[in-house]
Amino acid sequence: MWRTRRRAAALAQALVILCLPFLEVGGESALRFDVPGLKLHIFGAVLWIDQFQVVLFGAVFALLLAVGATVIFGRIWCGWACPQTVIPEICAWIASCLPPRWEAAGRRLLLLPLSALVSVSLLWYFLPPADAMTALFRSRTVLSFFLVQWAVIFAMLAFAGAAFCRTVCPYSMLQNALFDRDTLTIEFDRGRKAECLRCDLCVLVCPVAIDIKKGLQRECIACTECIDACRLMTGPRGIRPFIGYRGRIARGKALLFSLLTAAAGIAFLAGWSLQPPVAFTVQWTGKAPGTTANVYRYSVRNNRREPLELSLGMEGGGALSGEGKIRLGPYSRASGHVTVRKGEESGGLVTFVVSGPGVLLRRGAGFP
Repeated sequence: MWRTRRRAAALAQALVILCLPFLEVGGESALRFDVPGLKLHIFGAVLWIDQFQVVLFGAVFALLLAVGATVIFGRIWCGWACPQTVIPEICAWIASCLPPRWEAAGRRLLLLPLSALVSVSLLWYFLPPADAMTALFRSRTVLSFFLVQWAVIFAMLAFAGAAFCRTVCPYSMLQNALFDRDTLTIEFDRGRKAECLRCDLCVLVCPVAIDIKKGLQRECIACTECIDACRLMTGPRGIRPFIGYRGRIARGKALLFSLLTAAAGIAFLAGWSLQPPVAFTVQWTGKAPGTTANVYRYSVRNNRREPLELSLGMEGGGALSGEGKIRLGPYSRASGHVTVRKGEESGGLVTFVVSGPGVLLRRGAGFP
């Protein structure tokens, strides 16, 4: 039965999402976005958001992956992975153990703790789990964020439900625009329409209340409930089901999207892995008040897992005042301001030097 496979996929998805923040690699969560530092921790490595080219290739990879999966597999996200589908499915599964008269109420009540779990698990992807749980009781901001998320998620699942999928979901509309005649879809065998048992069980079990016998419709979320319903009725009678998956996976367009996605993924990984161990930038910010001295802002980023202690200096004539020692933790950055005086001279360039164990970087900046 497709329902069994879908529930297994839902449990696997939930297990990964809930456990991933607790998995630590190099002292950090396996996947977490550090908002203050504007960096993404991914299995012991760090992606800085200001690495424009790397982030761009990552975004292109994600876009091609989503588009390619839709063109080839249809609405696989909607039916198998979207929380709007998966969470109510889990609630219905658990509530089916209750007496029939309590089942409907049980589904609604189960949405409350599950929505809370989803809300707090989202916090774990921005704060380490232990810090997130502590912040819930000590930070009004974190608590407010959790409560608002909880309320929105519960309202979406309990009151909007499948109506959201068939009316306003933008990804739903995009997916239908990407379909072609070979996309994997759930369809009724119209060539055998006269043989149909007319039981309409496929309509009764459909969460978006469509009649699959009328052909492929935009509202269909590919949940496979109609396939199982049809098999339930036709199986005992020895009849081949009228509803099933239709489409062709192995084709030219699938190969094209696979190659493009792989190329974008390779470019992303290459750009990420080839980033320098230490990045150093300097920018002129203006004149020091009442003097001919110039003020510069520097930024140093450590892309290593080990802490660094660096020295900031200047080549050539002139005097540099400001912090000369820079201490950096693993995957961290430091910035500050220094002032350069060159007597009565003006114009030309100033060369700044950052040095340390295995590090020697020079950057030039104008001296107006």
